[in-house]
Amino acid sequence: MNKKSPTSLDKSKNPRKNYLTGLTLTEILVSTVILSLVALGLTNVFVSSKRQIVHSRARMTTGELGKYFLDPLQMYVRQDTWGQSGNQLTLGRYRSPNNTLIPDYSTYTPVTWLEEPLLDNIIYYPAYQVTPMGNLRKVKFTISWNEPQP
Repeated sequence: MNKKSPTSLDKSKNPRKNYLTGLTLTEILVSTVILSLVALGLTNVFVSSKRQIVHSRARMTTGELGKYFLDPLQMYVRQDTWGQSGNQLTLGRYRSPNNTLIPDYSTYTPVTWLEEPLLDNIIYYPAYQVTPMGNLRKVKFTISWNEPQP
């Protein structure tokens, strides 16, 4: 005869046998909170990277626009028109007509030949300053813009 020891559990006599197994409501709530925190962190990473991409694209665009606006000024580097007042390289500060983004914009003279291009839903506002540097003239070009919020 095979007798069972009194300490061993008989599965047929286990009182929890008839209960359903699974997760409790507390476990589900805790896992939902953890999952939502992870999702929120990933969402912030994506939003931040999109904002960085928009900013990088705008900076690259301004580099190209700087070249676009500086190229026409090269034709004014001529000895026969160097001292004339109609020369675009006359000493002073110049801005596009609607440019109010630069600091102290009222001291800049608005010139109509400076365009304000709209690229990727961003308006770029150019301005430049011509200062003497010995027999030469130094041109400092500034392009301002407002970045849209993603």
